[in-house]
Amino acid sequence: MPLSRAEAQDALRDITRTERTSANFYGYRHASPHLFVWGIIWAIGYGLNYARPQWGAAWPVLALAGIVASFWIGAKSKPAAARGDWRYAATALAIFAFIGALFSVMPPRNWAQVSAFFPILVALFYSLIGIWTRGLRMVLAGVVVAALTLIGFFGLPQYFLLWMAVVGGGALILGGFWLRSV
Repeated sequence: MPLSRAEAQDALRDITRTERTSANFYGYRHASPHLFVWGIIWAIGYGLNYARPQWGAAWPVLALAGIVASFWIGAKSKPAAARGDWRYAATALAIFAFIGALFSVMPPRNWAQVSAFFPILVALFYSLIGIWTRGLRMVLAGVVVAALTLIGFFGLPQYFLLWMAVVGGGALILGGFWLRSV
């Protein structure tokens, strides 16, 4: 018995929806370990800065460790053909150049501003990834990270670093579990 035109269209629509859902779930599982890594780094970095402000130099070491771990996770989960894609390195370079230019034009007045800037930038990236991949969970992760950062920055300025260690790092780790759960 042949399919009617309407039945064929419905079947194609269902296939497209299933493909999109599968791609989102794959993306979530791929992003999950990155959230774990950065959640742990945030907890350590902000916790150190709260307990020992003079250890601010730990951040470059932690950031480098996180970047290396993120590249390793990404390389491990991508097919061999995608591993040598120069666009990843070019994107990272463009982001670092943007941040350097932004800070040279509008230098932060204190370390709290710098400590709030990077989580808000990360939140933007999560949200953009979610928008472009139709991944609502990534958008929500970005919104939550930005909101928690702003709540801590404006509402608890004396505890902002501790807030970011516990709540910011914790939100990323929980987000990693949430993304992995699909």
